[in-house]
Amino acid sequence: MNQPENTTASTAHFGLIAAISLGLGALIQWILPAGNFWIGFSSFTLVLFLMGAILYLAWQWAGGEKMLAWIIFITLFLRLVYGVFLAWGLPRFGYPEPPQQAGFVFEDAYRRDRASYALSQSDEPVSAAFRNEFAGDQYGGLMALSATVYRYLSPDAHRPILITLLSAGAMALSVAILYAGLRGQFDKKIALMACWIFALYPEGILLGSSQMREPFLILFFTLLIWSATRWMDRDKPELGGLMFVIGSFTLVLLSSRVALLIIGMVILWVWIIESPKIKQRWIKYAGWIIIGLGMVGAYWIIRDLVIDALHWDTLQTVARSGRIQFQLSALPEWLHFPFVFTYGLLQPVLPAAIAAPAPAIWWSLAIFRGLGWYILLPFLAYALFRSWRLEPSNRKRWLVVLILLAWIWVFISSARAGGDQWDNPRYRTIFLPFMVTAASWAFHYWRQQKDRWLGRALVIEVIFLVFFTQWYLSRYFHFFPRLNFFVMILVIFALSLGVIVGGIIRDRRKAINVLTQD
Repeated sequence: MNQPENTTASTAHFGLIAAISLGLGALIQWILPAGNFWIGFSSFTLVLFLMGAILYLAWQWAGGEKMLAWIIFITLFLRLVYGVFLAWGLPRFGYPEPPQQAGFVFEDAYRRDRASYALSQSDEPVSAAFRNEFAGDQYGGLMALSATVYRYLSPDAHRPILITLLSAGAMALSVAILYAGLRGQFDKKIALMACWIFALYPEGILLGSSQMREPFLILFFTLLIWSATRWMDRDKPELGGLMFVIGSFTLVLLSSRVALLIIGMVILWVWIIESPKIKQRWIKYAGWIIIGLGMVGAYWIIRDLVIDALHWDTLQTVARSGRIQFQLSALPEWLHFPFVFTYGLLQPVLPAAIAAPAPAIWWSLAIFRGLGWYILLPFLAYALFRSWRLEPSNRKRWLVVLILLAWIWVFISSARAGGDQWDNPRYRTIFLPFMVTAASWAFHYWRQQKDRWLGRALVIEVIFLVFFTQWYLSRYFHFFPRLNFFVMILVIFALSLGVIVGGIIRDRRKAINVLTQD
């Protein structure tokens, strides 16, 4: 295609984006009326058009794959639709609590958003969001962004859906950047499937439909991943380094403590992959010393926060659940934290979501979130164990370290959130780019190798789900006799061990038969 044809196509695409933005702007203002119609219509249209234009350019930059365009569109569409639905539906079908009556799923977002709007209506500069006296956002970055949007785009009325649009756009933009980072490392099918999982993962849809900071953390995390892959491939390393600095700085503004962990893990990932290529031993030693000192320094900075959070979150989980109190009373004290930690790893608990009575809007959301995690979890576990079977190579190091870091973050988030059904999954989802990459690789490896262990992992998960669903149903509805909790755990463990041992025996017999035939 020649240059004039390219220009004509781009003009047509931008015209289509403008038409869709006008229609959606009017529709959103009609569904969520607030303030002057024309101001709301104009602000929604402008944000949607700029977002669409940026996504279109990002898609072209990422390679212009037709399938990628569909993934970006669906990522954005799902979050826009669900965000508008929640803002409209929670006041009507949710609980009679201030955040829900205002259309917010997360109380943190509700408090920060109210503070942001108050700042936008004051005489204070937006930079005041970074002052300590604003408790709505302890870091200030998202509050400053929200206040800027409200001050200049919505001066007549409070329109939280504007921030939701930005969250949805951040998640959609992450897809393009993630694909650009993965396409040089994996087969195109693996990169595209990782983006599909990213687009459809329920917790990601919920966060991208809310006024939370996680979509923006994920966006700049994917930028760091892209920067790292460019540097490792020696493909425009200067640009990669510049984007790494920009991404790191923005992460610090959004959440300095999370930024330290993300930046540190990405640097560690790059160093482990690149250090074997270095011939001078003193450089290797110096690099490991610097990384070690950096890890010690980072831990020292966040040490008090982590210790306090682990203790506080554990107490909160226990305090909120009489059932957990009862189960913990039967355990020695040294097992209390491992119990709550495991409970956090399994959050959101799908059997509880199925059985617990709740308004339809919350019941469906709980099942949606739980189903997403329980589909993803076996693939992450499979990737953790099967990636070590790859032949030694730079690609194997690349993948193994990525999977290990994803699991380290899953464990950190499980401990940090103390088993909470809301905080734990959203902390975990920050590392969604690594998790979807691991899951996509695991699926394709399983298909190529025709390996039975993924199926066995799914059988173990089904055993867990069947027993716990029955246990929760009997708790709420008394349909069935209920097993003692710890007896049930022992039965699940025994059956799962039987699946593992049976699988090992079967594989060894098959290997012996093959050798005998040869």
